[in-house]
Amino acid sequence: MHVLLDTNVLLRWLHGDLLPKRVVTLVERAESILVSMVTPWELTIKTSRHPELKLLSSNQLSAGLTQMGARLLHIQREHIERLASLPDHHHDPFDRMIIAQAIEEKFTCVSSDESFLLYKPSGLDLLWK
Repeated sequence: MHVLLDTNVLLRWLHGDLLPKRVVTLVERAESILVSMVTPWELTIKTSRHPELKLLSSNQLSAGLTQMGARLLHIQREHIERLASLPDHHHDPFDRMIIAQAIEEKFTCVSSDESFLLYKPSGLDLLWK
């Protein structure tokens, strides 16, 4: 199974925050762990706007991805086409791209964002906390 981590799950994982056992088990047993290219973009924007958040620097993110054996999923034309066809349930552009990528690639998306559940009828395979 291939899993695509939402930004909030990735941050919790890398910060050592407690995650549900089924999330930890799924990630540890995954054939591959992916993180959307929008995640570093999102973190950069949020950190520059809110330095007090102390999210992750680019170097910390890169080291964390290496440590957990994850790789970045780049944005492809098909992901953008899928994004254009999604219902407008969620207004966060970063999350919408993660959802589009998960649906298009048929990856299991891992998120704690309740609004991701609205995309299950669109084909999203979701593990929600």
